[in-house]
Amino acid sequence: MFRFLLLLSLSLLPSTSAQGCGMLSNCNGHGTCTVSTGKCSCYEGWGADTDIAYYKAPDCSKRVCPAGRAWGDVPTSATSAHALIECSNRGTCDRGSGACTCFDGFAGDACQCLKCPNDCSGHGQCLNVQRLASMTNAEPLSNATTYAGFETTHTWDEDMVYGCPSGNDPRTAADETDCGGKAAKWSTEKGRTGNKCHVDCSNRGVCDYRTGTCACFVGYFGQACNEQSALATGG
Repeated sequence: MFRFLLLLSLSLLPSTSAQGCGMLSNCNGHGTCTVSTGKCSCYEGWGADTDIAYYKAPDCSKRVCPAGRAWGDVPTSATSAHALIECSNRGTCDRGSGACTCFDGFAGDACQCLKCPNDCSGHGQCLNVQRLASMTNAEPLSNATTYAGFETTHTWDEDMVYGCPSGNDPRTAADETDCGGKAAKWSTEKGRTGNKCHVDCSNRGVCDYRTGTCACFVGYFGQACNEQSALATGG
């Protein structure tokens, strides 16, 4: 009888696996606990098997951050490198919010984009290299077949590296807001021609890149030095 009661008492005790779920706070509401194993299966963003993260909390209590292609890593083969990694190796992960804090010069939810210098100073568009290479008026990238100009050709960093083209058409302004890139609208104020004034001076003046205005040579006048006076002909 005593042995029977002992076995009955032991059978009523919670199993080690069940205790494991309790010790894991039942996955904190961010996953499901398998009683037979005492382990959590976390939801995406909290350490799921599909999440890419440096650290995954076994009790699903810590967030993971967005992953992007690593700016620098050790290649795993002759044709495989720049693997997906948390914050693209260019930021730190806040486990409380699940947001990356990017290092200086980088932006994006996974720090996957190289920022434009000073956001193009507010006088141009911040474009990725794929866009830059396909623009025939982006100097000196004037050949649309270079870099990732062809849609069938892709490079690992084509949508990660951003820059300010020196030959933007002031009549257009693409709304490039990816990665926090500033899409500055071209000024229509009198005397301002944006960063294309080196072309708009008509090779008859000197451009002040700070103000975007032309200082015309003797005999020429106008906002783009495109007007000619008698002094230019010696008349």
